[in-house]
Amino acid sequence: MKPVVDFIEYIVDLGPTVMIPIIFLIFGLCLKVPFAKALRGGLMVGIGFIGLNATVTILTSVMNPAVKEIIRTMHINLSVIDVGWPSASAIAYGSVVGVTMIPLGIAINVVMLMTKTTQTIDVDIWDFWHFAFAGSLIYALTNDMLLSLFSASVIMIVIMVTADRTAPLSEKYLGLPGISIPHGYAGSFVPFAVVLNWIMDKIPGVNKIHLDAKDFNKKFGNWGEPTLLGFEIGVLVGFLAYGFVPSMDWPTKIGKILLMGVTLSAIMIITPKMAALLLQGVVPVSNNIQKLTQKHFGGRKFYIGMDTAVGIGNPVVLACATLMIPLSLVFAFILPGNKFLPTIGLVGFVFMFPLIVSVVHGDFFRSFIIGAINVILGLYIGTQLSPFFTKAARAAHFAIPKNSTLIGSIDYESNPYPWIMFQLAHNKWICYIVGIVICLILLYWNRRCIIRDEKKAEAAKAAKEA
Repeated sequence: MKPVVDFIEYIVDLGPTVMIPIIFLIFGLCLKVPFAKALRGGLMVGIGFIGLNATVTILTSVMNPAVKEIIRTMHINLSVIDVGWPSASAIAYGSVVGVTMIPLGIAINVVMLMTKTTQTIDVDIWDFWHFAFAGSLIYALTNDMLLSLFSASVIMIVIMVTADRTAPLSEKYLGLPGISIPHGYAGSFVPFAVVLNWIMDKIPGVNKIHLDAKDFNKKFGNWGEPTLLGFEIGVLVGFLAYGFVPSMDWPTKIGKILLMGVTLSAIMIITPKMAALLLQGVVPVSNNIQKLTQKHFGGRKFYIGMDTAVGIGNPVVLACATLMIPLSLVFAFILPGNKFLPTIGLVGFVFMFPLIVSVVHGDFFRSFIIGAINVILGLYIGTQLSPFFTKAARAAHFAIPKNSTLIGSIDYESNPYPWIMFQLAHNKWICYIVGIVICLILLYWNRRCIIRDEKKAEAAKAAKEA
């Protein structure tokens, strides 16, 4: 057993930029894609991920100093320190739950494909840490391995169904044909986005407000174009960060503000191009999947499950995520009872918005409102879960920052699904019953949706041939 565990840990330690291209190469060869073409596809996916990670790193390099200045100016002093998603993933995979979740997650995906309860082939194995993280928190609470893995599996099944149902929207509004997003962070906000979008449809006046990427161009002309829009947002955030620093002279302030503007402008342009490179690598595998399904599965449609990073190039996603950074600090400062100080994880907001934007059909106004409500809830969730996050971190031998007693992660620990399962886990039998019922309902519903869509596709094909 130990060699298997060691091999899994080795693969995980390679990180997504190496792990996912290898998976794509193997997957492409299994689908009879020529070796050179499969290798090139895998490398293009890796190049795309490196490019996307580079843009996030660039954004982080200018945002973190700005965030520190905003915190200093606002005199925010809270007890729960944000260590960000990289630390959260290390904590998740540093537990016995994390290592076990990878083979278990693959098995769940295979069973769901065989029973026609999903259309998603989830190659984003590295991001199984989202499910493992929830299990690690529950293990810190209960010390019950079976309950922890069960809870992680429930979240995975919910996210897989969510990925299927949002895939057509992602294709239309994010430009991702043949791709779904079974991402634990992005997917957990979909039910809230659906409900809040429905509520906004019912509110007179609010239901008339629509502002998508095209509307930006129409209403603001050149100033609504991504290059200038990024510059405007960057200047605004830069001014909030540096405009009120008394110890800094104005030439220095202006330089830092302009740097923020130019950087955000570059991010708005570079990120979609990196996402396009990644998609070039997906196409050969996606095409062969469709050929294979036509031949052996009666035309059944499958999606390739990818990291939510593939959707962060959308200008509405980038604009909402960037504006949410200073707003979340304001919320942290004014919300009664909040003890969570978001810092490192703030740039991770770009991973929250792709599926929200898809659900609201690319609408900036609704995406922003839904994102703001989720951030408010997230601060309270992060505050409540921080003792168990810290306990899980210590169990994984994670180095707690100096002068910190409690840590958290605004870009995953504070999302609703781990919190819901954590609350249920206080009574394990309730957790088992509720988890099984939710999974059975969702699996039955998704299977019916898949069969319905297949019948529609067959009818359309027959009508076309006639």
